[in-house]
Amino acid sequence: MKQFHIFLALVGSGILFSACDNASKTKDTPRRGQKTFYADESFQPLMETSSYTFMGIYPDAKLDFVYTGETAAMNAMSQGKTRTIFVSRDFTDKEKKSLHASNIQVESGVFAHDAVTFIINPGNNDTLLTQDQLKNILTGKSTTWPFSNKPIEVVFDRVQSANFNFMLKWLGNASYGKVVHATRSTKELIQYVQNHPLTLGVIGYNFISDLDDPAVKKRLKQFKVVAIQGEEGSYWRPNKATITEKKYPFHREIWYINSGAPDGLNSGFINFLNGRQGQLLLEKCELGPGKGTPREINFITE
Repeated sequence: MKQFHIFLALVGSGILFSACDNASKTKDTPRRGQKTFYADESFQPLMETSSYTFMGIYPDAKLDFVYTGETAAMNAMSQGKTRTIFVSRDFTDKEKKSLHASNIQVESGVFAHDAVTFIINPGNNDTLLTQDQLKNILTGKSTTWPFSNKPIEVVFDRVQSANFNFMLKWLGNASYGKVVHATRSTKELIQYVQNHPLTLGVIGYNFISDLDDPAVKKRLKQFKVVAIQGEEGSYWRPNKATITEKKYPFHREIWYINSGAPDGLNSGFINFLNGRQGQLLLEKCELGPGKGTPREINFITE
């Protein structure tokens, strides 16, 4: 904030005004300032909880979030719109070289784990899918539900979201079939599944992970979660245990990518997420930890 120093002096019957403007803005610190972050929308509940907690601890900090698709968030960083993003993958070596050419140096790491989650209408009894069945549905080789044989439609939260990109990568060299579509947000997708009983929806587990959240309890009444067959033959739904133990097939990482100054607010928030308080928030949100929850050990000497 600009500070103006005004000195008043009376000269005869007139007044002489002189002003000195110190226009330099206060530099942000790890606990103070205002910054804009971008995140894939499927991580919105976690980022809202984390940022609100951080700002509660440090009231001089203001964290603004833009929730969008994963590809859009990564493009925002490359275009200089933000210094920190939260996505499901790191930049590739080729992408990092391109960033370096634009004088953007990034630090990246995994701070949490969640999962791609498949949901269906409450009236749909096709609650189990093998990975082969899912692959055939996504690529268009199969256009019906395995149990009911009724026509199937697959809908993602949005095009080029973390969920959309993760599953496309899982398909390898294959591409999505004609039954695959996308809405514009997770909330819109959930409403679509409610209105279209034969839809298989694809959302982030973070939207249903915090069972203490009244919004999550209400949300879970709007659909069923599909169980996916794991490598050993058992069927699993995503939860903290199956994600951490990697039993649920579509567990994934949540990455931070940061180009902010080491002594700035961007890095301060990243350090918070990686620290004890941030990792404890993951337990509250029922997500897998990034590096494990740090423990404080007191040594007593006699």
